[in-house]
Amino acid sequence: MSDIKFWKPARQLFRHDEPLMNEELQDFYVRREDSPVDALVNLLEMDDDPAQYLVAGHRGGGKTTELRRLEQKCAQDYTVVWVDTDTALDKFNIGHAEVAVLIGMQVVQRLGDVGWKLPQKLEKELLESLNKITYQDKATAGGELQLPKLFQDLGMLLKVGFGRETTRTLEVRPVLGEIINKVNEIIVAAQREKPKLLVIVDGLDRKEYSIALEMFSSSLLTDLQCHIIYAIPIALRYSPSFKQPMESFTKCLDLSNIAVFKCDEMARPTTNPDRVGRHILMEVVQKRLATLGDAYANLFEPQALDLLCEKSGGVLRDLVRLARMACQVALSQKVSRIDRTIAEEAVKQEHRMYTIEDYHFPELETVHRTGKLSSNEFDSSRHRGKIVICNELLHNKFVLGYYDKKYEQWFDVNPMLWADLERWQKTKE
Repeated sequence: MSDIKFWKPARQLFRHDEPLMNEELQDFYVRREDSPVDALVNLLEMDDDPAQYLVAGHRGGGKTTELRRLEQKCAQDYTVVWVDTDTALDKFNIGHAEVAVLIGMQVVQRLGDVGWKLPQKLEKELLESLNKITYQDKATAGGELQLPKLFQDLGMLLKVGFGRETTRTLEVRPVLGEIINKVNEIIVAAQREKPKLLVIVDGLDRKEYSIALEMFSSSLLTDLQCHIIYAIPIALRYSPSFKQPMESFTKCLDLSNIAVFKCDEMARPTTNPDRVGRHILMEVVQKRLATLGDAYANLFEPQALDLLCEKSGGVLRDLVRLARMACQVALSQKVSRIDRTIAEEAVKQEHRMYTIEDYHFPELETVHRTGKLSSNEFDSSRHRGKIVICNELLHNKFVLGYYDKKYEQWFDVNPMLWADLERWQKTKE
């Protein structure tokens, strides 16, 4: 079969823009050795006092899926509050003010969902604090103060972000501490009757480095008196500028990419395939195809699947996107199986998404040779000042992070860009 009816079910299995949830989490999840979930469960259990954890990893590396697993594991022992900043906040106008208010809102709403009645005194005080943010907004003026209506109004305001004029006019920042204090009083009262709170904040790892650095340098994100976990960008995790702010958090756990090549005894990249890592990645694809029955059991020839795993760099979302692209190529070429040629064309099309600047190449060469990041800077007119080049390489997934049990953390150039680096090296010679 080489028609749309055959390829459509396979292509739909590989939705790279959606994390695994609910039944898919049970059916498609492939366990990885470096998952931070079990460690987090144990750490949370041992922490009687409120603890603030960070989970770092590349975009598309599986953080949301792992945090959903954590949510499931903790559901019996905690009142889990899931905060999705991607859907609730403006993607381009966001800071610690919006995040702090959103978390406070979600905590109160979640407590209501599990049947906890907010005492009138605390409700009145929270209303008064939150109303200082919305009271001058024309769309919300007038009417009796009620939390559901105020949350709706505030949600709309968060969607566009607290702009400079709004922040100055409504004096948002001075009242943030007051709001957090009121939420903390609510948390203390609720935890006398309900299981301890665990707040999981997802989506902040997809923010630009400069925005994330400013956001996580604010003490507001550690002021909530409950367990809280944030997903953070990989570039922030390894930035020298974040070393001091990171000390305000209890611990940072890493979710490294699944290695497709091995490192040597000096934690430097090699061209020796990591068969264990590639087997895990192949299982990600095969588990999905298994739901379609025997007709799809051998959809990918072994060499083709191995190439897709290699070029994904061990980033799960990129592997899923490559598999989806391979299905599209196979359909366009009217074939019924994905061989090495089809896989190469899928890689070629995916490669077009990458744009490497001239100043990237020397750093890429250094990382590829040493397995380590540098703090070298570039004066960028686009960023209106100096940037740490490796921060940008990590953010764009030009450089990927891995972990070896024996040699620990190491880095390498994304395999998708090896040919580009080789061409640059030849021109330099």
